[in-house]
Amino acid sequence: MTKESFLELLEKVESGTATLEEVSAYNQFYKHFQTDNNWNCDEMGEQQEIGRLMHEHISKAIAAPVKKINVFYFAKYAAAAVAVITVAIAIYFFNLRKQTLPVESSTSLSAVKDVPAGGNKAILTLANGKKISLTDAANGNLLTQSGIAVTKTADGQLVYKASGKSGVGTESEYNVIATPRGGQYQILLSDGSKVWLNAASSLRFPAEFTGTERNVELTGEGYFEISKNKKMPFNVIANGTKVAVLGTHFNVMAYTDAGGVKTTLLEGSVKLSSGQSTALLEPGQQGVANSRGAFDVSDADIESAVAWKNGYFMFNNSDLQNVMSQLSRWYDVDVVFENKGKEHEFVGEINRNYSLVKVLKILELSDIKFELKGRTLIVK
Repeated sequence: MTKESFLELLEKVESGTATLEEVSAYNQFYKHFQTDNNWNCDEMGEQQEIGRLMHEHISKAIAAPVKKINVFYFAKYAAAAVAVITVAIAIYFFNLRKQTLPVESSTSLSAVKDVPAGGNKAILTLANGKKISLTDAANGNLLTQSGIAVTKTADGQLVYKASGKSGVGTESEYNVIATPRGGQYQILLSDGSKVWLNAASSLRFPAEFTGTERNVELTGEGYFEISKNKKMPFNVIANGTKVAVLGTHFNVMAYTDAGGVKTTLLEGSVKLSSGQSTALLEPGQQGVANSRGAFDVSDADIESAVAWKNGYFMFNNSDLQNVMSQLSRWYDVDVVFENKGKEHEFVGEINRNYSLVKVLKILELSDIKFELKGRTLIVK
């Protein structure tokens, strides 16, 4: 590779226009750059100068807003070859949220049986204990419960529609909708509120809201758009955290491996409470229940918090453990780490409609290797 061709490649990598083959070529050059003791100064110029150019271009790319660079991955390595760079960063750009790009072949994954992306799957458990598979049930009317018509739509939504007679049901008649790993579902509650459930999640709710409050219980992760009713506040209970609202849009992540219940507010206002601790959130803020029983409130990455609802994974300095947790839930696979790879961090977006093997082949460009055995994913 000549200096001119390398600089052209570097520009493409920084701008996000590089193909996967060019990204792979850059990756190979980067590895050789750090270990090559036979550097050709006549062809490439001074090694420290090339290192400085790489550092400048990569720093600009990292500082750029994620919205402008749809997807990129970067891994941190110690730069032993060039003293001017304390930590060198190899960056991989992929425009994978809205575009379908070819993925280069992978010996370790090309022969395995692929795992499709998750989809609209859920089980509805009625107050009397009867279970209905929403995955298999025909579209249309499912039942009428306490004067509430329950309907399954073709686009993966469960609709509760009130009969118009107030107070027909009793709040003790709670139903539960639960998604498996590899599943998601939407619910239109009888009060007009909308809920999106992520994989491995559940919502316990009454067929019809009565009394002075509207109470639901969440496990896993859900996005809420609440119908306004000042006389009947809406409460979400998740792992000991209560989210109280009048009418607003917010996301609650309550997975047990998420490091505390995380509530992200998009519109309106919510009050968080747990024991004696409370916190008020404004739009654009996130509240996290910490181990001390209090709430840590900070500015939120809104797009990242609701990316799953909008059909893509979004990583914002996410470590490999976090990335694999998301893949495990969405593709219904068990993940085994041979090396947790704590030196890796991910930033960017990937379409959730991609099959697992396609996602893994993309990640393998970073020198992480995977082995897929049925529903077990081994991280090398």
